[in-house]
Parts: sequence; structure tokens; C-alpha cells
Amino acid sequence: MRKKLVMLLMVLTIVLVILGCSTTQFSRVYPHSASVSFPAEGPYEILGRVDYVSTQGSAGYAGLLEHAKTIYPTADDVVNIIVDTEDTYEGSPGLFGVMGSSSTLINSVYTMSGIAIRYIK
Repeated sequence: MRKKLVMLLMVLTIVLVILGCSTTQFSRVYPHSASVSFPAEGPYEILGRVDYVSTQGSAGYAGLLEHAKTIYPTADDVVNIIVDTEDTYEGSPGLFGVMGSSSTLINSVYTMSGIAIRYIK
């Protein structure tokens, strides 16, 4: 009986160590920034909404405007811009999912959206 109990404890310990060393990937989406205004000066025409998904190195207003010009060739500006971030992490839950847990950021993707406009001259 004692040998069975010792063997059971050893097996449980090995299982807990293996489970504690496993890694998982998870993502978190959250708002990054917003500039939700329209220009006060001059008349303009609203062309439509533009959505642009980029990686961390290519995110920015210039990329959003360039993408807007592919959809609306007469676009002069993009306003009312909202930026969301989706961060992907790789984590190790550690023992019992609490002790020794750690996570590492492996990727960030930015989703930018705004409204393309054309200034009327």
C-alpha cells in the first residue's frame, strides 16, 4: 500500500511539473489612442470610412492616408482616427497557474480606422 502511495505521489509530481512548463498563446485587444475631431476650417466632402491593419513597424498616419488614397483616390486627409492594439503573448502558467507565471510579448498589430475627406477648394 505504501509503495502505491509513493508511486502515485511521484506520478502527480511529474504531471504537475509538465503542466507547469507548458506554454500558451493569448491575445489582448484594447484601445490605443483616438483623435475624434473634424477640421473646423474650410468646406470638405466626406468620402467614407477607412480601416487599416498594420504591424508595429508600419503603423502610422502616413500608412493610413496612403491606404485611404487606394480606396478613395481624391482623398486629401483622414480624420476622426481611432487606433486599437492587439498584443499577442506567449506565456507559461507556472505551477498551479499562479506561481512562476510569466508572459512574453511576441507581436503587436494595430488596427487604425478613420474617415477619408476631400477638401473643396
